[in-house]
Amino acid sequence: MAASTTVFSTTPLAGIKLDEIGSTPSQAILTRVNGSNGHVFLYVLASEAIGSVTTCIIGAAGSASSDSGSAGWTANAPGGAAAGEYFWVQRTTLA
Repeated sequence: MAASTTVFSTTPLAGIKLDEIGSTPSQAILTRVNGSNGHVFLYVLASEAIGSVTTCIIGAAGSASSDSGSAGWTANAPGGAAAGEYFWVQRTTLA
């Protein structure tokens, strides 16, 4: 059997909650993990208010802002994130 490439589950089995939102960071900015749903996740900082499933563009320092185009990342933030909060985004497409 081939080894799994899943690092973290999208359900909190390994201690990382990929839907967590907070005012203090629980991970290093731009921490990258693979979810069991096949998507790549990044830990970012909201530079503005972000909706729960907003398409986001991520800056080099890990700042996330909304993008009306197809920036490639989607917020994974139930209820949304306020400016200055840390949260996870997921790669919009599987790659």
